[in-house]
Amino acid sequence: MEVFEILCIFKYENGSISHCGVKGYGIQSIEIIEKLISEDTCSFFAYKGENKKKVYTKYYKDGTRFLTIDPIGSDLDTLNFLPTADNLS
Repeated sequence: MEVFEILCIFKYENGSISHCGVKGYGIQSIEIIEKLISEDTCSFFAYKGENKKKVYTKYYKDGTRFLTIDPIGSDLDTLNFLPTADNLS
């Protein structure tokens, strides 16, 4: 299984994460990353400070998925610690 680093995030105007910057693969949508994780095709990680954290897929109560580094924590999108790149047009 290939492992990729998420470097930054892109947000919609409402503040939710739409895309991630993936080292060596450019900008990828959240949907693609979630699909690759759920199919066990690839895994992703991000550095929080000096700590390497695995990225997981979780579900909000309404059924929509999001990415997090805390698979058993609250329903918060915990990739918000990553730098935010310019919004996509």
